[in-house]
Amino acid sequence: MQTEVATARSAGLITRLKRRVRLSTLKYLAILHVSILNNLAYIMEVFFRALLLVVLVFVLTQLWTTTFTLHGSRVLKGFSIADMIWYLVAAEAIALSLPPLTRRIDQEVRSGQLAYLLGRPASYVLYNYAHYLGERLVRLLMNILIGSMLALVMAGVPHFTWQGLLAWPLVAFIALSIDFVLHFSIGLLAFWSEETQSFSLIASRLTLVLGGVLAPLEIFPQPLRSIAQALPFSAILYGPSRTLVHFEAARLGALLIQQCLTLLIGTFIMLTIYRVAVRRVNINGG
Repeated sequence: MQTEVATARSAGLITRLKRRVRLSTLKYLAILHVSILNNLAYIMEVFFRALLLVVLVFVLTQLWTTTFTLHGSRVLKGFSIADMIWYLVAAEAIALSLPPLTRRIDQEVRSGQLAYLLGRPASYVLYNYAHYLGERLVRLLMNILIGSMLALVMAGVPHFTWQGLLAWPLVAFIALSIDFVLHFSIGLLAFWSEETQSFSLIASRLTLVLGGVLAPLEIFPQPLRSIAQALPFSAILYGPSRTLVHFEAARLGALLIQQCLTLLIGTFIMLTIYRVAVRRVNINGG
């Protein structure tokens, strides 16, 4: 009898847990949906922002064309000029899709609005993550559309493998999540700093230079190449872009391990900062 009661209680607990998870998932999916619709309402603004990618890729392409000409070779470190153009498009599409997350968190903290947002029946971190994903996905897709048209004109049809095309959405999604953790953590530093935009600027520049957005990391001289590949920035831009252009199963496995470790460690640091920050709000009577 007692065994049957314990089994029934366990089944009821599992059912309630599943229901809570399902409702919570639907709640954040609704936030994601609203964020996408809000950004689609201003699609022309997103379009004109994406035109910056055309300028950057065109300038970088001219630089690399000259470099290939001076080098006297059609292939440089395993990349042809066509591969380089598609790599630049993939990297710039991710880099230029970053929304002003740090600035928004910074303003909410400094204005005191955070104290009211914490009272919502939703996790502040997950709410911002869903909102961030909706905004970033719209920007990313627009960048991919415009960048692909430019690359088709300048480099022709790409020679992507089906494995690379299937793997890219996964590694790109993890890269966007790592970027969220990085910039959300920087935004929370507003609890201790008057202004966090300087930290955000440093992080974005490090990501651009050491993340491989200007060139694949194979081009870098040693030991800078090894240092850049070991840093988490390469998991955001270089890894996904190279997976798309030059797919290798062994490199994909190493990239996924690097991304997952970076995401786990970054999430732990972010949540630690968040808990300390929320405690400061409670102590100050916010």
